[in-house]
Formats: sequence, structure tokens, C-alpha cells
Amino acid sequence: KRIRDIAYKYLISNETALEGRLFNGVLTLSFVGGFAGFVFTLIQMSSLNAILLTLLLPLVVLLVLFVANRKGNYQIGGIIAIIVFCCIGFPFVFFTGGGIDSGMLAYLLLGTVAISILLKQRYFCVMLAVYLLVCIGCIVLSFFRPELVTPIKRESMVYFDVASSFFISSLLVGISIRYMIREYTNSQRMADNAKRKADEASKAKGVFLSNMSHEMRTPMNAIIGMTMIAKTANDVEKKDYCLAKIEDASNHLLGVINDILDISKIEEGKLELSPVEFDFRDMIEKVKTVNIFRMKEKAQLLTVDIDGRIPDALYADDQHLTQVVSNLMSNAVKFTPENGKIGICAELADRQGDVCTILVRVKDSGIGVSEEQQGVLFHSFQQADSGIARKFGGTGLGLSISKSIVEMMGGKIWLESEIGKGSVFSFTFNAEVREPGTGSTSQTGASANAEESPGDLTAVRVKGDDGHNPPERLRGFTLLLAEDIDINKEIVLSLMEPFGLTIDCADNGREAVEMFRAAPDRYDLILMDIQMPEMSGSEATKRIRALPDAKAKTIPIIAMTANVFREDIEEYLNTGMDDHIGKPIDLQKLLEKLDEYLVQPKRRRT
Repeated sequence: KRIRDIAYKYLISNETALEGRLFNGVLTLSFVGGFAGFVFTLIQMSSLNAILLTLLLPLVVLLVLFVANRKGNYQIGGIIAIIVFCCIGFPFVFFTGGGIDSGMLAYLLLGTVAISILLKQRYFCVMLAVYLLVCIGCIVLSFFRPELVTPIKRESMVYFDVASSFFISSLLVGISIRYMIREYTNSQRMADNAKRKADEASKAKGVFLSNMSHEMRTPMNAIIGMTMIAKTANDVEKKDYCLAKIEDASNHLLGVINDILDISKIEEGKLELSPVEFDFRDMIEKVKTVNIFRMKEKAQLLTVDIDGRIPDALYADDQHLTQVVSNLMSNAVKFTPENGKIGICAELADRQGDVCTILVRVKDSGIGVSEEQQGVLFHSFQQADSGIARKFGGTGLGLSISKSIVEMMGGKIWLESEIGKGSVFSFTFNAEVREPGTGSTSQTGASANAEESPGDLTAVRVKGDDGHNPPERLRGFTLLLAEDIDINKEIVLSLMEPFGLTIDCADNGREAVEMFRAAPDRYDLILMDIQMPEMSGSEATKRIRALPDAKAKTIPIIAMTANVFREDIEEYLNTGMDDHIGKPIDLQKLLEKLDEYLVQPKRRRT
């Protein structure tokens, strides 16, 4: 069995490269032929030199086989074998076995076949030339010095030499052809499989692009259409209605763009986790708040049940975790009919020291997913049914993104569902425990019912923790805005107008540096775009930080750009910036940053 396993591994299995299998096949036959020649020379009672040589050759074959396979260098092994058998072995056999009157010409053929199989490219040409020179030299020397040739004792030796040489040569050629056919067949099969997978991927991406076009054009149509209606409307209430629809469509379009960016990062292997300390219950509450307005519209019942054993403070990537839970919950809302039920359940699955495993389930009473559809549900660019994209919308990327995030967090995600009986999406993730605690008690409630839902969620409410409105808190501060696109300047100026801030604008990084250099004490904070003509925001930040004025070292500089990848943000921070705000601008986040860098430090000083 051991010999069989070794033979399969080194002669047949793809575990050994084709070059190695051919090498091992040739030398195995050489060993068999050499050993048979040794037996035959004994039977024929040949000369002592011939007997010793035929015994030595198979032993050398075994040694070369062992070393070449041990080192994995079959080209060098082939060169050594050719030198031993053809350039050294042939002259000995020629002169001790009858010379030109024996079967040496058949051995010449055998050596040529072996060289052609074992060697390639320049090694083949060089060794074949050397071998032919050696053979011709032996024949010429035997012609001028016939006394050097030991005459054959029996005519049967000639027949044996010719028959064995032709037999082994035929086997070598047959084996090499067989190997080549097998390799070609495997390559063709692999090529066919690769083409089939490429066709499937191309088809899936084609469907994805079609869905994506629909997903992007639909909100764009709403934005353009509602803008046209708002421009011609005289009724303020109608204009407000149009603006609300434009806001909804814009948020939807931003979600589509974020999904595309996320899946691109995942496919390139560049998605990274950013763990922080966070409160798990607060995270669930945020997800619930984001989805509750849509649930109110569909009169859906929501229950939330959080295991009291889950620690209050966890250390993990809360943003990506929020993205996973939000994806699952938004799907539940989307695929659950009116008056349906949705539940979020979280429990402590395991705890090993300071690392805990948390199990989260999102259950709904929606349309369900068939067993066949479940097989492709977590694949990129695919939904359970292409018709779903038309009926319910969506990019088909959310679950694929969620799967990648969960696996990066040391967990797994799965689905239990039946058509017409709803679905349960479950996933686990690992997090470090930063503070011991029993956590709050479990809660269950109909917090998405119309009676218990919050008020008008479309209104923007901003209130400080001391009860004063932001216009009073931010009044008197002066900002320097570096932005080269006029519409972006207009947006920032319009958003900030009610809050009493003074804002000076620079058209590029060079102007921002000069304006700050001229009046450093005038500015309390700098909002810095990144991609600008003449000088980028990153370079402008470096030059401001290098200025001799003390204010240049401490003034808060916040990047305000559409580049939101983690490596981009880290690059901005490394240039000397203090923080980052993504575009499109979220007013609430912008106000939070201004409060953090302007109001709170002032309060601490006073």
C-alpha cells in the first residue's frame, strides 16, 4: 500500500507537477530496464565489467529519483540522469557489450527519447548535441581501435539489447503522450469551468447593473421631477412636500452609492475594521430609530429583546455592526406586509475571559425565502429573485456586505426561512468586554406602532444639552471654508446661516493658507476640502501647521470631502487634520463637530 501511494503521488496525481511526473516515469522505466539488463547479463554470463555496470545503473537511478523529488528540481535531476546514462553509461556499455555489432544503435534511440522527454528548451539542445558527439566518438574510436571493444559472447545479447531498447523507448513515448493528453484534458476542463463561471458572473453582474441602473435612475427621476415641480409651485406646503421627497430620494441614492463602494472594498480586500468602545443597547436603539418611520407607515409591530447578560460596554467596530443590523432590519421591513411583525433578539452565546460571542436574530413575518433562493442570497450582485429588485427595490449587495463584515468580526451569518412563513436572519460576532456589568433588563414592546412612534421624523431638530438652540451657542465664531466648487460653498453657507456663524471662503488650498497667514487670530476653525486646484487640502493643512504662529498648531482643521474610506481619513489625520466630515453633508453631524471643537472647549475655559 505504501509503494502504491508513493507511485500514485509521484507518477499520476496532480500533486506532482507534469515535469516531475514525466521525470519519475522515465527514470522508473530506466530502473526496470536497468535491473532487467543486470539479470540478463548474469544469465548470459557476460564480463565482470558489464555485470557491475548493469548493477550500478539501477542503483544510480534510485539515487537520482530520491534526490530530485526531495529537492523538487526535476530539470537538474534530468541533466544529471542524462550525463550519467548517456554521456558516461553509453560509452561503458558500448565498449563492454560488443560495440557497433551489438544493439548500441537501439540504445542511441533510447537515449535520444529520454533526452527529449526529460529536458526542454536550451537544456535539450545542449545535452542532445553532447550525447550525439559522445555516440559518434565511441563509434569512430571503435573503428580505429577495435581492440577496445569487448566482443559479444552470444547472439541473443543483440536481440535483447534491441528489443529492450525499443520496448522502453515505446513506453517512454507512450507515457509522455498519455501525460500530455491527460494534462490537455484537465486544462480544457478547467478552462471550460472557468468560462462557465465567468459567464455566470457576467450574467449576474449584467443583472446587477440593470438593477443598479434602476436603483439609481429611480431616485434621480424623483429628484429631478420634484425639483421641477417645486420650481413652479406657488404653494409653500407643496414646495415643502417636494423638498421632503427630494431628501428621501437623495438618501436612497446615497445608500446605493455606499453599497457599491463597500462591495468594491470587499472584493479588493481593503475593507478594514475600526473597533471602538460602544454601548450595544444604544446601537440597537439607533437602528430602531432609523427604521421606525417606515415601520410606522406599514403599521408593523416591533419587539426588541436584549439579553441582560450582554455587557454594557463592548469593544468592536460598532459602525459596521450597525450596518449589518440595519441591513437585516430594513430587509425585514421591506419584505414584511402591512400589520406584520418584526423582532430583534440578542443574547450572550458564549464568553471566554474578556471576549464574548453575541448572537443576534432578526425575525419577520414576511414573504419568506425558498431553499433554492437561499443558496445565492449571500452572493455579491445577486438577490433571491431578480423580480424582487423590481417589486421591492434594492441593490442585492446588502447581505453580501453583511456576510463579509460578520466573518471579519469572527462570526457567521445564516438564514432560516420558508415561503410564506417569514424569515429569521441570525448572525454571531465577537467583541471584547471593556467594563463588567449585567446590563439593562430585556425589553419587549410595540415601539413601532402608530400610537407609540415618535412624531414627525422628517423634521430636523437640533438641540444642545444645555437647552439652548444652536444659533445662540455658535454665534460669534468665525470659520474659514476652503472649497473650490461654488454649489458646495452655497450649501455650507445656507446650512450655517441660521446659526450666526461668520464664514470666510477660499477657492483653493493656496488661498486658505494665505488667508490664515494674514489673520490667524480671526479664525476659530477651518473646514478643508481635499481635492482642490493649485493646492490640495492635505498640502494646505501641512503648510498651515508649519507656520510660526502659535494658533497654527492648535486651530481645529476638519476635512470635508466625499472621500470616506478609512485609509483616506487616516491620511488626512496624518497631515495634521483633527477630524473628518463626509459629503453629502449631514447637518446634524456637522453641528456635532462644531459643538465639539468650538462650544465645548469654550465652556471648559469659562
